[in-house]
Amino acid sequence: MSRLLLQRAICYATAFAGIASVDFPARADVKTTAVRETIEYVTKKFSKEAAAEGTELMAKKIEQLAVKHGDDGLAAVRKVGPQALGLAEKAGAHSDDAVRAMARFGDDGAEWIAKRPKNLELASRYGDDAVEALVKHKEVAEPLVQELGEQGAKALAKIGPQQGRQLAMLASDPATAAIARNPQLLDVVARYGDAGMNFIWKNKGALAVSATLAAFLANPQPFIDGTKDLAQIAGENLVKPLATGIGQGADWTVLGICLVSALALLAVLRSYWRHRTELRRST
Repeated sequence: MSRLLLQRAICYATAFAGIASVDFPARADVKTTAVRETIEYVTKKFSKEAAAEGTELMAKKIEQLAVKHGDDGLAAVRKVGPQALGLAEKAGAHSDDAVRAMARFGDDGAEWIAKRPKNLELASRYGDDAVEALVKHKEVAEPLVQELGEQGAKALAKIGPQQGRQLAMLASDPATAAIARNPQLLDVVARYGDAGMNFIWKNKGALAVSATLAAFLANPQPFIDGTKDLAQIAGENLVKPLATGIGQGADWTVLGICLVSALALLAVLRSYWRHRTELRRST
């Protein structure tokens, strides 16, 4: 009887020792489970690629990816498949950016970030905004982010494809290139998104005048909302130089013609803006 009790005591002690040994590395167990589940998922979903890679080798690489990149590594290989392993390795010093892009955007992250060295470098330099801009706007974004930098990336990340093309056209047109490169204007696009970019595009001619641009940048919200008239600012900027010329004894006939033309233009612009505001309110 005593021998039986002794055996039971030894069994209980062994069991408690085993439990104690796995009590502390609970996080490691959870991570190991996540890795195993990811391997099973990828092997099943990407069976052909997994077979070509070799299941054992692929499993080992997934484990290494998880050790280096954590949850992003597992998310990347789940979304993109075994090719994520090769892309992460090929990215070298920019592997963190490649893996994060694939984890966030899947195949698009692989295509527009991980597979493109220039875009990888831009992503590394300007962060998640650049990644989102490059994935969202694709070939339109690369030259813009390269030229406009961090502020350009932030602006592009907040607008849709149509508005991205508008910004690209502004940047490529010599008449409006200065607008697209203006850091304050890019900040307006980043803050107001599509509404801000649409307004800038529709009023690019007026905003090419420095005084009008300054008035808009000082407080863009009322102009974008339609509660303040940009045409009035533009008209005032036409009249002021005329008044200065009169004070200096300029040709009265020429000035009179210019003044009438400016007032006529102002009336047309005010009528146009009033009509647009009424249409906007009616819709």
